[in-house]
Amino acid sequence: VVNDGKVYPETVLLRLIRPDGRPSVKLATSEDCSGLSLGGGVDPAYVVLDAQEGNPSLSLTNKDGQRQLIKP
Repeated sequence: VVNDGKVYPETVLLRLIRPDGRPSVKLATSEDCSGLSLGGGVDPAYVVLDAQEGNPSLSLTNKDGQRQLIKP
């Protein structure tokens, strides 16, 4: 896939959807990265664990939208 002149590898994505239709769990992988996203309940808080091109990170977002990024 080409977008804005950059080639993106094929991606496999698995979503677990709540009864209200919102995704609560996303698991994705491609040649360059893998990631796991865990969504909160009613509020929009979520956690994202990502490993992109050998650079892992953990992103925590609370219900107020405040984000903390943790990298080694």
